[in-house]
This record gives sequence, structure tokens and C-alpha cells, in this order.
Amino acid sequence: SSGHTSVLEHVFFNLAFNNVSVFVEQFIIEFRLASFTVKSRRYVDFGNMGYVSPEFDQYGENSRHMEEIYHRHMEFLFKEYNSLLEQGIPKEDARFVLPYSFRSNFYCTVNAREFIKIVNEMVWGRGKEYPEIVSLGESLIKQCEDKISFLDFGYGFEGRKKRDIKSMFETRHEAAKTCKEDGRAVLLNSTDNPEEVICRAALLAAGIEGFACEKVKEPRIQKEIIQDILFSPRKRELEQASFTILFQRISLAGITHLVRHRMQSIVIPKYIDTCDFGKYIMPPSIVEAGLQETYENVFRESEKVMDELRKEGLPRCDEVYLLLSGLTVPVMTTMNANELFTFIRLRTCNRAQWEIADNAKELLKILREKHPILFSLYGPTCYVTGNCPEGQMSCGQMEQVNNFFKNF
Repeated sequence: SSGHTSVLEHVFFNLAFNNVSVFVEQFIIEFRLASFTVKSRRYVDFGNMGYVSPEFDQYGENSRHMEEIYHRHMEFLFKEYNSLLEQGIPKEDARFVLPYSFRSNFYCTVNAREFIKIVNEMVWGRGKEYPEIVSLGESLIKQCEDKISFLDFGYGFEGRKKRDIKSMFETRHEAAKTCKEDGRAVLLNSTDNPEEVICRAALLAAGIEGFACEKVKEPRIQKEIIQDILFSPRKRELEQASFTILFQRISLAGITHLVRHRMQSIVIPKYIDTCDFGKYIMPPSIVEAGLQETYENVFRESEKVMDELRKEGLPRCDEVYLLLSGLTVPVMTTMNANELFTFIRLRTCNRAQWEIADNAKELLKILREKHPILFSLYGPTCYVTGNCPEGQMSCGQMEQVNNFFKNF
């Protein structure tokens, strides 16, 4: 009660979420001070996993009709998913036609202080619009009442109502309407002269006097210092340089790969406000199999059903269950050079999921053009260290990969 809630960080919880919607999973894993184990959407068959439904009984005289439309469409989507698998489409690509209602199971380990924050957000914060999230939050509070009664939920949410930013920008600048989306990744901002900043930090760490005034501008010296940092176990010097990145089109499924990187400041838009059934990812495997028309039809049908249910009175909070995993949204994030080193090492590897790998490679190309000394040293682990960490799962193409990134 005195405000020293850091003591709560010494108490932790293991949470198991069973048969919740994947929308709930996405909501929870955005909390960065927690550890997660999530069922892989790349390798697990979700064809018989089932889905979550809104509480249709509360929607009045149209509830029965709305429920029939909803269930019929869910069956259609899962049938299309299973059909794609039967025709040889990889699970990681077939998943793009799954609705955001499909059931997920995952574990979360979190300390008590972050747990309070998560539950507050579920019940009174940005999760309060979604009945499923509120219900789960209230369930967690109830489970804590007897066992951990000293936890205090619900504070910090009184006061001024949040301003509706959207209403402030109803009249958009004409340029926004004709703005072209070139490429997947855009570097919006970065630390000026990041190589020099990192090298100055290295001088400080080495105990060299006058580090703040030292101008480390010689590219060869910068590269040698940064190489030493990259092979050190404690790369704090890299954390002095930061980079703000816009991923212009990343699928709802692809966001999962991005948010798993904990040391970043990420901004994800409200799905209902941003998703457009005309903007979705097209897997190469679908095109190669000649199933493009079938795949596109899933998105067209989903848009029709969404429109039909809206007319019937489906609440906005439940529209999220009809969104498809392949729909794309823009995402902004800021990472320091240390987290970027981890992100690029993992996501440019041949074993990375192809969508996040394409984004990572395009980002690396942009970073190399802007800051070549630093980012010429970045790439997949085998390029950086000369060793592949994948063991039996290795692609076996280390020489080709190294040559590719040398000339990237």
C-alpha cells in the first residue's frame, strides 16, 4: 500500500490458458515482462482444434440467425484449412485462412507485479471491450481472492477519460490517401552515427579517459571494435543505439513472430479498426499449387459474412473473431542494436518462417544502406559466428548463406 510494489516481483505465477481464442493469446503475449510457451501455428495441425463463439443469446431477436451464420462460416473456414493441408500446402501457410476465433492453449510465467498489470488491462484497460478477455481476467481475480488475498487489482484506472485520437484526425491530409506502400520495411528513425556512439560506449567500458570527446570515425577501427562487442557475452554498448522501424504489411499470424522479441517498444493497431479483407498475405506455396483463386475466395466470403453479421447487429467487440490470420496490418517498433542483432540472427536464418524472414531481410538491406559499417556484420548466426546452431535441423547450406549475406 506504500507504493513499493517491486517486492511483488519476487512472487511468480504459472498460468495455463486452455481453449481460449488466438485473439486472447495475441493480447497476452504482448506483455513483455513474462515468459510464454505457445502452441506452434507453423507445425501443429489446428484443423480439429475448434473455435470460440460470441455469447449470441444476449443479442436479442436476431441472435439465433446470427449464430447460424457464424457457425456456418466457421465450419467453412476450417474446411478450407483442412482442404489446403490435404492438397499439400504447409501448415504455416494454411493457417492464414484460420479465423481469429480458433482455439489456442498456452502457458505464461509472470511475476506478481506484472500479473496485476496484465489482469488490470484485461478487466479495466484495453481488454475491457472484449467479453472473453474480461471474463478471463475476472476468473483470475477470483482464483486469487482466497490464495493470494494481498494482491490489489483495479487501481490506476480512474481519472480522465482517454481522448479519442481518431476523431481528432477525421479530415485526413490528401497525401495520406495516395501514400504508396513501397516494400515491407521502412526505417523511420535511428540514432545519429550509431557506430561512433557504440564505439564511445566501448571506450567508456574499457575505462579510457576522455571517451566522451573521442571521435572514433575511422571505419576500420569502428568495425574492429564492434566485432569484438558482437562476440562478447554482454553487449550493452549496442544498446546505446536505437532504430525505429515500420513494418508496413505484416499478417496477424506474423505478428506472433515479431512480438516474441521482448526487448522492443512495439505499437500494434486495433485489428478491427485497421484490418481490410482486401489486404492479406499471399503464400508462394498457394500460387505454386494453383490455389490462388480458392485462397482469395476465403477472404471474399469472410468479408461478406462480416458485412452480413454487422447488418444483423453483431457488436464490434465480437467482429475480431471473424478476422483471418492472413490479414495484414502495419506495425511500428523501436529496437536497440543489441535486440536487432538477435532479431536478425534468428529471423534471416533459412529455418525462420518465410514471412518474418522476408521482413527481416528487407530491413537488414535498408539498415546496411544507411549504416553499412555496423550492419555489414549482421546476418544469420552462421554468417556472424561461422557456426550453425540448428544441429540436425540445419539447412546444410552454410556456404551459400554466407556468400549471400556477404554480397547482400
